[in-house]
Amino acid sequence: MTKILILRFSAMGDVLLLVPVLRSLVAAHADVEVVVATRPRFAAFFTGIERVKVFEADVDTRFTGFFGVRKLFFALLVKEDFDLVVDMHDHLRTLILRNLFVLFGKKVIVFNKGRKEKKAFTRRENKVTTPLPHTIQRYKQAFEKAGYSFPILPGPYLVANDTAKNHLQKWLDKNAPLKKTAWLGLAPFALHKSKIWPLANYPALIQELIRKINPTIFLFGGGDQEIKYFHDLQELFPKNCLIVAGQLKMQQEIALLQQLDLMVCTDSSNMHLAALAGTPVLSIWGGTHPDVGFGPFGKGDESIVQLDQKELPCRPCSVYGKEKCHRGDFACLTGITVEAVANRVVERLTTPA
Repeated sequence: MTKILILRFSAMGDVLLLVPVLRSLVAAHADVEVVVATRPRFAAFFTGIERVKVFEADVDTRFTGFFGVRKLFFALLVKEDFDLVVDMHDHLRTLILRNLFVLFGKKVIVFNKGRKEKKAFTRRENKVTTPLPHTIQRYKQAFEKAGYSFPILPGPYLVANDTAKNHLQKWLDKNAPLKKTAWLGLAPFALHKSKIWPLANYPALIQELIRKINPTIFLFGGGDQEIKYFHDLQELFPKNCLIVAGQLKMQQEIALLQQLDLMVCTDSSNMHLAALAGTPVLSIWGGTHPDVGFGPFGKGDESIVQLDQKELPCRPCSVYGKEKCHRGDFACLTGITVEAVANRVVERLTTPA
């Protein structure tokens, strides 16, 4: 049995995108076992994948700094006799780890982040906007470099376990109305300002959707500020809005995603969660662009709302998002109207898949 160690600590979306690749890898290679070294809160993503285990590496407390990385290395070294180490992060932390593994005679592969192409795609002038490989394809290429070829299996890739499904059903019975109209997820937040459609738009969007289709809307996110905003929305629309943030664990959220008719979101981890769970997605893009390699996997243009680059040539200004705008007005987001998003939501719900 070949034992492979994967190093990938953040961000959440990047860790999520490992899931289709690892499911496909172990399905094609019955002689492979995988250990994913990642943050503890990401462990639930890999639940139920045969021959894939997680080493919960708390790099924020237990394994901090250089000596923490060295401690992590020895903890991994004694866990398994790995035949191959794959750095799917290519960060200072993983650079140190992989070099230590090389010193101990281990084979190491580093995935190609495509930094040069991404920089050309997002630079201020003379952009090169040829669509780049999706991150999932880049992860797959790293395994191919190591001699493991395989096709990416069809989704869904995130599958909730029975315990999570049962817990979710009890929660729904207690909190949600019967499903008589569409169930929509709404995830308005992202890590960076250049990815967040103006929050002031959402009350008008919800009001328009209630007028058109009267949906039940589940509010996804996390953190005190986001939950406070969701309480404000719930007070405005008590019959239609239900707060998920802070109420369900990850596996339970995945179970809920698979019952939704559509997830409306930004370029964020919630977008990737929904896409990999097989949920229809409508994602709103601003300063970033799906063709840089982080679009909702397996989805087409029907899943994207964005201003055309011909209309706004400064797009995209960033690979991952940022807090400032070259123009100073975030036109890439403010130029997307409530009416445009509402119409696309209705279109997605009424157009046969």
